[in-house]
Amino acid sequence: MKTKFLIPVLAILFATGMSFTTVSLGKAQAQDFIRVNNQWVPIMEINCGQTGALDCEVELQDGSVHSVYDTQSSLEPKKTSRTNPFEL
Repeated sequence: MKTKFLIPVLAILFATGMSFTTVSLGKAQAQDFIRVNNQWVPIMEINCGQTGALDCEVELQDGSVHSVYDTQSSLEPKKTSRTNPFEL
């Protein structure tokens, strides 16, 4: 009789205990990339606005302007209709 009571109680205890051991993966931060001196540099995700014929560009604090790419393996920069670069 004790086992009929003990097994469900242990199952509840173990289930409750294991619920605290799960890993929270969270949301991965979205990012874009720019090329600086032939090196890929990750930057925060840039919302380039409406898609257009122009390349989406960012201007760094040093005044240099770089095209924005979705991934490091992208051959084409992101497109926008905006004429001036985003400032970082």
